[in-house]
Amino acid sequence: MAVDTASELRKVQLVIAGKLVDAAEGETFESVNPATGKAWATIAKASNEDVDRAVAAARKAFDEGPWPRMQPFARGRVLAKMADLMRERADEIGELEAQDTGKPLARARGEILASAMVFDYYAGAGDKFFGETIPFGEDALSMTLREPLGVCAQIVPWNFPFMMSAWKLGPALAAGCTLILKPASNTPVTAQILGEIAYEAGVPEGVVNVLPGPGGQIGEYLASHPLIDKVAFTGETETGAKILKASADTIKKVSLELGGKSPNIVFADADMEKAAAAAVGGAFGNSGQVCTARTRLFLDKGQYDNFMNLIVDQTESFKVGDPMADDTLMGPVISDAQWERVNAYVEIGRNEGAEVVYGGARPSALNDGYFYQPTIFAQASNDMRIAREEIFGPVLTVIPFDDVDDVIKMANQNDYGLAGSVWSQDINKALRVAKGVRTGMMSVNGSGSAGVFGPFGGYKKSGIGRELGMHGLELYTQVKSIHIDLS
Repeated sequence: MAVDTASELRKVQLVIAGKLVDAAEGETFESVNPATGKAWATIAKASNEDVDRAVAAARKAFDEGPWPRMQPFARGRVLAKMADLMRERADEIGELEAQDTGKPLARARGEILASAMVFDYYAGAGDKFFGETIPFGEDALSMTLREPLGVCAQIVPWNFPFMMSAWKLGPALAAGCTLILKPASNTPVTAQILGEIAYEAGVPEGVVNVLPGPGGQIGEYLASHPLIDKVAFTGETETGAKILKASADTIKKVSLELGGKSPNIVFADADMEKAAAAAVGGAFGNSGQVCTARTRLFLDKGQYDNFMNLIVDQTESFKVGDPMADDTLMGPVISDAQWERVNAYVEIGRNEGAEVVYGGARPSALNDGYFYQPTIFAQASNDMRIAREEIFGPVLTVIPFDDVDDVIKMANQNDYGLAGSVWSQDINKALRVAKGVRTGMMSVNGSGSAGVFGPFGGYKKSGIGRELGMHGLELYTQVKSIHIDLS
């Protein structure tokens, strides 16, 4: 990428057919550093005309080019090279990601390395995703093939822009698809680098295209485009519903990874110190802008007061500040609009009768940017809006419960079902809760997951389909049945 020395703003272009190009209409927009509230990059603004150009390139690369026809092992070598290039540039990309998102620098660098691991995984997965043979006796042979789905539009969010792009590109490229990546308008900077890395690693012309621009315009145009075979979207639930509707007329394959309001269930027999540390990190990591954030904390009444003291103590040491400082654990939220949204929900919680026991305002020493204190509501009820609705900010709602049946019922009384945690030294009880909560992912005595090795996705309004693991390849392939008459 080039730096615009006249304006000191970093310049970001589109990637179409392997080339860096300006938008067809010549328009640009600015990306704002949320830690300062000031523009730091100027971005080419894609239009529908640019979508048509990128789709034509991706369509030609799929219909006529070598990528879908290569041996999966050969595609895997390209993906492995992409992983190596990400690691080589991890410090550079991580710094850009921290400026674009406001997340702490150490976290941003870690996400680049995690993205490289995604490409490592799919580099070795494509030639191990098998079809089947179906027994028919000596007079027939029946088998299935896994074929690449085609041209895929991939729309990613602003909370983990580089890593969410990796989650989508990795399996799509391993399967032999071609694609158009559309980054979020708030965080478009590192997507161009990912496109550059793909071509440096050896993907053929037109296989990867990158189009920053307004989601309300080009996102829906991508979803309805007749030459696109599939759309994959990660983001807000209402937007996902619009994409699903826009894709209906062309009967596209669609995968959606949407919102969450994940329960964190702590029983009286849990390891309290460990559970408290995880509760704070699980609610306030990435400024609470995580679809799997454990933002509904269900506390056993037998340990309610003790655990509240523990999490308040933990939150006091959860440093909010400059994302570039080594000791910062939480940066700003993404934008002024998101700050206002978070603050509005805090006022809603107060009006509903919940008690703010920590936070609830801008940190006094941080006047610039979009910083918000980690905020804890106590003595909340499960029917409050702060307990039902996704805030997508550093707000934790704490709800007391009586017993196993009570907490399973409350955990399930929500439109979302993405993730959750349960804490207990009684494994039978923990597994009963893990099986009883209607959510796509549950952690026992932790808040982690299988990462790239296991499926990621949810129930109910949390989405359609599963990313990561071998399940991720299912999203970008289709099954063909071949029956051979040998009689």
